[in-house]
Amino acid sequence: MTTKTPKKRGRKPIIIDYEQVEHLASLNLGIMDICRSIGVGWDTFNKHRNKKNSELSDALARGKAKGLQRATSKLAEKINEGDFQSIQFYLKSADRERWAEKQEVSHTLNLSEIISSANSRIIDSRIIEHQADALPSAREDIDIKQLNKATKS
Repeated sequence: MTTKTPKKRGRKPIIIDYEQVEHLASLNLGIMDICRSIGVGWDTFNKHRNKKNSELSDALARGKAKGLQRATSKLAEKINEGDFQSIQFYLKSADRERWAEKQEVSHTLNLSEIISSANSRIIDSRIIEHQADALPSAREDIDIKQLNKATKS
């Protein structure tokens, strides 16, 4: 007599490659892009990320830190080479008070003109509605007997 081994019930365990997550995070990919790349849904990814002492959230943080460190070191190399755009970018981001380009917009708004204009439009529409009510409707103008004569001939 042969006995069948019962199938395992429930969902298959989801295995997330933390090294791949760390690498993708270092490339500054968003969470949805990382989920698509590793073939996991956002809900599952978020559930694993929010667990206490989660390796996944640590891998994300390490990856982001590595990407930032790599970009910062490349920027420092360019600054040391004397690249003007790199120097300008660094100054604008590091000391925004003195180096950032500021755009100021000044605008005056006269509310009394806006309100009087709106009031005149309201009054004009009331006059038009009143005049339309005073005019006889098209149905009152048509004589039913004349309509019947026109259809017979």
